[in-house]
Amino acid sequence: MQAPEGWRRLPILVRFLLSHAAIGFGISAVATTAFVLADPGGAGGILLNAAGHWWPVVVLWFFLGLTFGSAQIGAATMLLAERPEKPRRPGGGNRAPALVPVPLRR
Repeated sequence: MQAPEGWRRLPILVRFLLSHAAIGFGISAVATTAFVLADPGGAGGILLNAAGHWWPVVVLWFFLGLTFGSAQIGAATMLLAERPEKPRRPGGGNRAPALVPVPLRR
Protein backbone atom coordinates (compact mmCIF):
# COMPACT_ATOMS: atom_id res chain seq x y z
CA MET A 1 0.00 0.00 0.00
CA GLN A 2 1.40 3.35 -0.98
CA ALA A 3 1.26 6.40 1.26
CA PRO A 4 -1.08 9.24 0.22
CA GLU A 5 0.48 12.09 -1.77
CA GLY A 6 0.07 14.64 1.04
CA TRP A 7 1.90 12.41 3.50
CA ARG A 8 4.88 11.99 1.19
CA ARG A 9 5.17 15.75 0.69
CA LEU A 10 5.63 16.39 4.42
CA PRO A 11 9.18 16.92 5.66
CA ILE A 12 10.79 13.73 6.97
CA LEU A 13 11.00 15.09 10.53
CA VAL A 14 7.27 15.90 10.62
CA ARG A 15 6.45 12.41 9.31
CA PHE A 16 8.75 10.91 11.96
CA LEU A 17 7.06 12.84 14.78
CA LEU A 18 3.50 12.20 13.58
CA SER A 19 4.00 8.49 13.00
CA HIS A 20 5.54 7.94 16.43
CA ALA A 21 2.89 10.10 18.11
CA ALA A 22 0.23 7.93 16.43
CA ILE A 23 1.93 4.84 17.83
CA GLY A 24 1.78 6.40 21.29
CA PHE A 25 -1.92 7.20 20.93
CA GLY A 26 -2.55 3.62 19.77
CA ILE A 27 -0.82 2.30 22.88
CA SER A 28 -2.93 4.75 24.87
CA ALA A 29 -6.12 3.33 23.35
CA VAL A 30 -5.07 -0.18 24.36
CA ALA A 31 -4.13 0.94 27.89
CA THR A 32 -7.38 2.90 28.36
CA THR A 33 -9.48 -0.02 27.12
CA ALA A 34 -7.61 -2.43 29.41
CA PHE A 35 -8.12 -0.07 32.36
CA VAL A 36 -11.86 0.31 31.76
CA LEU A 37 -12.36 -3.42 31.18
CA ALA A 38 -10.26 -4.45 34.19
CA ASP A 39 -12.26 -2.03 36.37
CA PRO A 40 -9.76 -1.87 39.26
CA GLY A 41 -11.62 -0.88 42.39
CA GLY A 42 -14.62 0.17 40.32
CA ALA A 43 -12.67 3.02 38.67
CA GLY A 44 -13.59 1.90 35.15
CA GLY A 45 -17.29 1.99 35.97
CA ILE A 46 -16.95 5.38 37.58
CA LEU A 47 -15.21 6.72 34.45
CA LEU A 48 -17.92 5.40 32.15
CA ASN A 49 -20.83 6.60 34.28
CA ALA A 50 -19.42 9.89 35.59
CA ALA A 51 -21.98 12.67 35.09
CA GLY A 52 -23.90 10.41 32.71
CA HIS A 53 -21.45 10.61 29.80
CA TRP A 54 -18.18 9.09 28.55
CA TRP A 55 -16.01 12.25 28.34
CA PRO A 56 -13.77 11.23 31.27
CA VAL A 57 -12.67 8.17 29.27
CA VAL A 58 -11.80 10.38 26.29
CA VAL A 59 -9.83 12.74 28.53
CA LEU A 60 -7.95 9.78 30.05
CA TRP A 61 -7.19 8.45 26.56
CA PHE A 62 -5.99 11.87 25.37
CA PHE A 63 -3.63 12.51 28.27
CA LEU A 64 -2.30 8.95 28.23
CA GLY A 65 -1.78 9.47 24.49
CA LEU A 66 0.26 12.60 25.14
CA THR A 67 2.36 10.71 27.68
CA PHE A 68 2.89 7.56 25.61
CA GLY A 69 3.37 9.55 22.40
CA SER A 70 6.04 11.69 24.00
CA ALA A 71 7.80 8.63 25.39
CA GLN A 72 7.62 6.93 21.99
CA ILE A 73 9.05 9.98 20.20
CA GLY A 74 11.83 10.28 22.78
CA ALA A 75 12.76 6.61 22.56
CA ALA A 76 12.69 6.63 18.75
CA THR A 77 14.83 9.78 18.66
CA MET A 78 17.43 8.28 20.97
CA LEU A 79 17.55 5.11 18.89
CA LEU A 80 18.43 7.18 15.81
CA ALA A 81 21.93 7.88 17.08
CA GLU A 82 24.73 6.00 15.41
CA ARG A 83 27.97 5.07 17.05
CA PRO A 84 30.91 6.87 15.53
CA GLU A 85 33.11 4.53 13.61
CA LYS A 86 36.46 4.05 15.30
CA PRO A 87 39.47 4.42 13.05
CA ARG A 88 41.44 1.23 12.50
CA ARG A 89 44.86 1.12 14.06
CA PRO A 90 47.77 -0.46 12.29
CA GLY A 91 48.30 -3.82 13.92
CA GLY A 92 44.65 -4.08 15.00
CA GLY A 93 45.26 -3.55 18.72
CA ASN A 94 42.82 -1.91 21.11
CA ARG A 95 45.50 -0.22 23.18
CA ALA A 96 45.37 3.46 23.99
CA PRO A 97 47.82 5.58 21.99
CA ALA A 98 51.16 6.17 23.66
CA LEU A 99 51.72 9.59 25.17
CA VAL A 100 54.38 11.47 23.26
CA PRO A 101 55.94 14.59 24.76
CA VAL A 102 55.69 17.69 22.58
CA PRO A 103 58.46 20.30 22.91
CA LEU A 104 57.24 23.86 23.52
CA ARG A 105 58.85 26.93 21.94
CA ARG A 106 59.73 29.86 24.13
